[in-house]
Amino acid sequence: MTLSSTHKTIEVEGNSLHIPEGINYSCSGCGRCCYGVAVPMTEEDYDRVSAIDFSKDLPQFDWSKQYRKLSAKESANTNYTHAIKSTSDGHCPFLVNKLCHIHGKYGEEVKPLICGLFPYSFNRTPSGIYLTVSFRSNAVLGNVGTPLTEQLDTLKEKLRVYNTVYDEGGIIWDKVKLATDKPISWDEYLALETKLLEAFVQGATIKDKIYAGSEALFKDLPSPKASAAVTPNKMDKAFLAGLFALYFPNNPKLKNKDVHFNGIKFAAELMLKPPAFKVANKSYLFETLTEFPWSQDPAIDDLFTRFIYSRIFGKWYFGGGFAQLSVIAGYHHLALLLALARLHATACAIERGASTVSMLDVMQTVRQLDEKIGVAVLDGYSAALWELILFSPNRIHRILDPCFN
Repeated sequence: MTLSSTHKTIEVEGNSLHIPEGINYSCSGCGRCCYGVAVPMTEEDYDRVSAIDFSKDLPQFDWSKQYRKLSAKESANTNYTHAIKSTSDGHCPFLVNKLCHIHGKYGEEVKPLICGLFPYSFNRTPSGIYLTVSFRSNAVLGNVGTPLTEQLDTLKEKLRVYNTVYDEGGIIWDKVKLATDKPISWDEYLALETKLLEAFVQGATIKDKIYAGSEALFKDLPSPKASAAVTPNKMDKAFLAGLFALYFPNNPKLKNKDVHFNGIKFAAELMLKPPAFKVANKSYLFETLTEFPWSQDPAIDDLFTRFIYSRIFGKWYFGGGFAQLSVIAGYHHLALLLALARLHATACAIERGASTVSMLDVMQTVRQLDEKIGVAVLDGYSAALWELILFSPNRIHRILDPCFN
């Protein structure tokens, strides 16, 4: 089964659950789901897990300090109250030889609820609940396993768990905007989304798909004046470098932290610092990374397509699903994620002495992007800045053309 602009819908306890076609997943036992985030727990989870004495099984940890209480901001719109602290290298302390110690010794029912929910992700909207899966999973990255459309009994149980830990109506969709001055109804948005998904089903290359989607969004808007420039300018590179530093922090202490885009700091650095892309304490120029040989493996285009498609289908890129951005700004941000992936995967290949970028470089990059964009935070000034910078399709062309020439 391949990606489709249509999808399967089932009714689950009075809710319409929308399931994408062409997305597969079965647990591969890779243990990647246990990296990169502090595991949140409901109060019942915390009482159940913290009551067990793990000091004999896992004496390397101080169990009096291995849990923490969530702040009001962290627990907003959820029933989470606590979290399991990650280890210094970013994995859950219960991960032993790529397996969950709690699951293995005490049973699946003892684990925190969120552990059973991963990698399934649900988003409640006015037209029902939309299912996606996290690209932190190796199986999702490779599209390996059973089609989601054939996992109906599993999905019903996962949705039950989701409803247990997330408050209904936590995300507000009543102020959807195509652009900053162009509010649209939810039905109008869904019609536009169909055009976006059709672009990703029909396009030849990932760049073609992105451009076709952008053109669809501007169909009923005055098109910005075409630019004669074919290479990115200083603002283009600076904004891209700012996003790169957020999503791929070079400081290990920041790798498991939320992403906060500081618009004022960005504006100041735009004037003071040349744009550079740092990986493993080495800085690279945009030109260095885009001129490095890029793999022609069709599986990479397929991965990028599924990654962007999933965020569109799940509504995780605009409005209530992403920092209240307009649809156009949110979509163009997705486009820049591809450029960021190109730059980061290339730097990873250079760091390991390779002659070209491999699928493994890209998988590592997409996994980290998926982790970081899920915790992106924009203040009001930053969101306004993003709207201004990300409105232009010309900027997207100037950046993506050299990345995927």
